[in-house]
Amino acid sequence: MTMYQNIIKDLFPDEDTDPRHVEGYLRLRFGTLDHLSREDFKEECLAALDAIDMDPKAAEQLAQSYGL
Repeated sequence: MTMYQNIIKDLFPDEDTDPRHVEGYLRLRFGTLDHLSREDFKEECLAALDAIDMDPKAAEQLAQSYGL
C-alpha cells in the first residue's frame, strides 16, 4: 500500500472503496500529489469517490494503468 493509500484509509476509515482507485483518480487529475494540502487532498478524494461510485470498473482499470 502506498503512502497516499494509507492517508486515504486514515481520512475515510468507514469507506469500503479501494484506496488504489482513489489514488488513481488523483494521479489522473494531478500527476503528483505532494503539492496538495491535507484539506485539498481530502476534498479531491471526495470527488474521486463520487467518480468511482459512477463507474467502478473504470476505476479499477485506471488504478491498474498506474501500477496500483
